[in-house]
Order: sequence, then C-alpha cells, then structure tokens
Amino acid sequence: MPTNVSDVIDNARFNAFHLWIAILCGLMVFLDGYDLTAISYAAPQFIHLFGITRAMIAPVFSAGLFGLTIGALAFGLVADRLGARHTFILCGIGFGVFSFAAAFAPSVRVLVALRFFAGLLLGGATPISIAIASDFMPRHVRTTVTMIMYISIALGSVVAGYSYGFLSIFGWRTVFYLGGALPILLAPLFVACLPETLVFQVMHNAPVAHIRATLARIDPTHDVSHETRFTVAYENKPGFQPAQLFEDARAPITIMLWVTFFGAGIALFFFNSWLPTLLSGRGLSGKEVVVISASLQFGGIIGTLLVAPIVVRVPPFLATGLLYALAAVAMVVLGSGGSEFAFLMCAVLAVGIFLIGAQSVLNASCANVYPPSMRGTGVGWGFGVGRCGAVLSPAIAGLLLAMHWTPSQLFLIAAVPTLVAATGALAVLRLLRRRSETQAAAETAAA
Repeated sequence: MPTNVSDVIDNARFNAFHLWIAILCGLMVFLDGYDLTAISYAAPQFIHLFGITRAMIAPVFSAGLFGLTIGALAFGLVADRLGARHTFILCGIGFGVFSFAAAFAPSVRVLVALRFFAGLLLGGATPISIAIASDFMPRHVRTTVTMIMYISIALGSVVAGYSYGFLSIFGWRTVFYLGGALPILLAPLFVACLPETLVFQVMHNAPVAHIRATLARIDPTHDVSHETRFTVAYENKPGFQPAQLFEDARAPITIMLWVTFFGAGIALFFFNSWLPTLLSGRGLSGKEVVVISASLQFGGIIGTLLVAPIVVRVPPFLATGLLYALAAVAMVVLGSGGSEFAFLMCAVLAVGIFLIGAQSVLNASCANVYPPSMRGTGVGWGFGVGRCGAVLSPAIAGLLLAMHWTPSQLFLIAAVPTLVAATGALAVLRLLRRRSETQAAAETAAA
C-alpha cells in the first residue's frame, strides 16, 4: 500500500525531532545575522585603518551582499537537484573559511574579494535552512516555527554587537575569527544530526530503510510495513527550475513576491549595514551606538514573537503587508525626530519590531507558496531578489552620503522601498486567494 510522505509530514504532531531540526537550521540563520552586523560594527575601524572615507566603505558592504545574492540564486537550484543537506553543510564550511580569512585582509581590495566569497556561500546556506525546516514541519505550525527559527538572525546580530563591544580591545579582526570558526566547528554536528529531507529521499529513490527511519522520527505513530511503497505529492520535474516558478499560474504570484523581497531587501539591509555608521556621526558615544543598533534586533525578536501566534489565524501575507506599512511609519518618525539617545533607541526599536517582524513572516510564508520539489529554488530566488535590493542599498546610501545627505534624510528615504514591500505583500495575498478560489471551483466542477 502506498504512503504519501507529504501527507504524513503535513499531518504529523510537532515533536522533539521537529524542534531539533529548527534548532540546527536556526544555527545557520544565526551566523547570517552575526556576519551581516559584524561588518557594520567593524566598518568605522576599517575607515581609519585603510585611510578611506565613510562613502568609500560601501564596496565592502556591497561585495558581501552581491555574494549573498548569487549564492541564494545558485545554491537553491543545487539543493533541489542534489540534496539540501549536503549543499547546506558545504556552504556553511565554505562560509567559515572565507569569513575567517577576512580577518587577515591587508587591504580594502582583498577584504572586498573575501567578503564576496563568504557571502556567496552564506547566501546559499540561509535560504536552504528555511527550505529544510519547511520541508520537515507539519502544515499547521510550519509558518510559525519557521518564523521563530528566524529569530536567530536577530540574535546573531545582537551577539555580533556585544561581542564586538567586549572583544574590541583585541582589535576588529576578533569578530571575524569568531564568525569564521563557528560554522566550521558546527559542521560535525550538522553531518551527524541533520538528515536529508524526506521528500528528496523519496523522489531520488533513497534506501527504504533510510526513508522509514526518517518517517518514524517525523511521526512515530505512523505504522509502516516492509511492503509499504513511498510516494510524494509532487513530481521532481526535469528542466530549468526557475522557469517552473512561473508555470501553473504561478507567474503573477512569483513576480509580486519578488517585488516584496526587493523592496524589503533595500530597507532591511540599509539599516543593518549603515545604522552604526550613521549613528556614530550624531555625536553619540560608542556604547550608545551599540545599544541603539542592538535595539533594532531586539525589536525584531519582539516583533517576531508577537506575530508568530497571530499568523496561525490571520493570512500571513496580510500580516506582512500591514507590518511593512507600520515599519515605514516608524522610519518617518525616526527621520523626523531629534538626536536624543532615548528617542533614537525607541524609534529604532519600533523599526525593528515592524520591519524585521514582517521579514520573518515573509521568509517563512514564501516557502509555502511553492511545492516541496521546487521549494529550495523558490525560497532561494526570493532571497536572491531581496539580496539584489540589498546590494543596491549600501551603494545608494554611500552615494547620498557623498552628496552630503544627512542621516535623517536617509532614514526618511528608506520608507519608500518599505511601502513598496507592503504593496507587494498585499498583492500576493490577493493572488493567492484568487488561486484558491479557482482551484476550489475546478474541484467542484470535477466532482
């Protein structure tokens, strides 16, 4: 008798195995947050060390983000074809090697090259971690658990700030020693404890014993005999995977999803990359800059925890659109206000609650738009388009700084791409509803 493993996964009860998968995947997301923020805290020291202006540091930010973009686009395809587990582990190790090497960069040019290659590997690992977690989670908690897992990126950013604060007495290179060593040290844990996704095992004719063992961990109550034949709900279609994101009436959904990722990427990476540097020009002490910058990530943690239980009852893309709209309002307040420490901390905290909270919902929800056979590609290309916005973000900010725009003006202009993201998310919501109605009508007609 055939067993559809997709149905088993969707209907399973959340258990310790699912929690363990979320923790393992969350560790890589943590490293993403750490790396993105560590470079921004070290930037003021680069400026003095290499004798450059604030505007000239933009290529260092852009190189890493450009690598993240290419990595997200490329490795999602690799994961869907060759397996998410192996791709995930290799990306993590490679990222660690190049991140560690960045600590020894003798010049800006070398640092730019190393940041690109580190970003390339990390850009593959992060969306794959979202796809892996989504592939293992039961349907009723998939979005919520993936969102909570994504809190790790905010935790990584917080740890980067405070580790820099504690370790700065040893020099800026220390944050890269730590960021490079962690994924290499974690690699044996991933090899030993992270299984290949069950859907991939079935589609690629893995040994039945392996499939049965993984299935037993996902749903210990499911009875599987030795004669059971395993199937999946979706075929692994041959051909160019990105093109399949536009097939079967998915084209408008994919386009608007990419619009959302692009606008959000510009806004999010502007704050992640430039916030400490812009705050340091407002007459604040180094400690105050760290505290205010860390409040962005603390806000993200608060926002994600508040929204996670809500998206069980509210359409995720509705929550995403509303949160991005509120984030734009918070940015306007930040750019229109004063320079007092308390005001800046509260305003940045509000931006974090709405902006990072919305991003957590978006990242978790996009995995549910596509079937498992192309989930790595769908998530990876969504992240990749978002990274395209991220690549432009520091370059645009650097150009505006060179034109003598003030930090307040930059915070105001960041609200524009955030509103674009809000509009895109609400458009995705409408398109998904229309698709559901069309499918329901077709099923009724067939019956």
